[in-house]
Amino acid sequence: MPSDEITASAPATIANLGPGYDLMGMALDRPRDILRVELQAGGVDAITVRGLGSESLKIPAGKNACVVAGRAVLAQAGAEKYRLKMQLEKGVPPRMGMGSSGASSAAGAFAVNALLGYPLDQMHVLRCAMEGERASCGSAHADNVAPALLGGITVITGYEPLNVVKLSPIEGTAVVEVSPRIELAAEKTKLAREVLPSSVPLSKVVGQMAAFSSLLLGIVQKDAVLMGRGISGDGIIEPARAKLIPGFIDVKAAAMHEGAHGATISGAGPTVFALAPIERADAVGKAMVRAFTANSIKSVYAIYQCSQEGTKIV
Repeated sequence: MPSDEITASAPATIANLGPGYDLMGMALDRPRDILRVELQAGGVDAITVRGLGSESLKIPAGKNACVVAGRAVLAQAGAEKYRLKMQLEKGVPPRMGMGSSGASSAAGAFAVNALLGYPLDQMHVLRCAMEGERASCGSAHADNVAPALLGGITVITGYEPLNVVKLSPIEGTAVVEVSPRIELAAEKTKLAREVLPSSVPLSKVVGQMAAFSSLLLGIVQKDAVLMGRGISGDGIIEPARAKLIPGFIDVKAAAMHEGAHGATISGAGPTVFALAPIERADAVGKAMVRAFTANSIKSVYAIYQCSQEGTKIV
């Protein structure tokens, strides 16, 4: 029998980064999900969840992202006979746009692959983690699980076949995340996808391509200003989802006024993030909170770094 117990840690992430919808994501240095996994010869799959938002994650084990991702690895490795016993400590808050299900899915797939002696390569582990995302929000996208698994900034250059390129973050920049306290739909990510337009004018597509180019070139050329211009230039996804976040327009404007390079919605929201010079990060965060307050919304901010470290054994 393979090793029978292991603990993995997976980071929070920001998906999309503006115009990179379903294609780009960034790993943060914190917070992290901690997942303990045991392989058992008999019984049934089981998981206990503690930590942030755990009360909203009390679902059958067979529908939990960690378990689904882990079982996908067992299936790929020809080890379906084993059963999973998991203990998940949530550090990444659910339904806030910080890649909560992505972190859990990455941890589940990575840990089970490690327990089996690493029979699957990274792309196959990522495919399995994407099944956890499918179970969580109905779509097997990789913009959160790729950076959660690999770390850094990831670019998905194709889904069939799956191919991911990892890029290094720009030094001297901070990620300011401002989370509003607003009532969220039970299936927040699904709703955030449903509000997106089914078709857009060609002129908007051209503008989106320009923003995506600025985002990608800014990262590659280590130009935070250019990267920020790309983040702020999303003309398709952001306008549709902004309606779900009261005060978003004012919050984004406040971030830019205080010296942020760029700002937009973090993943599917409702958290809003800004890329800012480290020395301006605190002022940017406070200004964004004030803007939410002016719209009668309470919020909190935190300052993070982009991390090169993805899922790891602890």
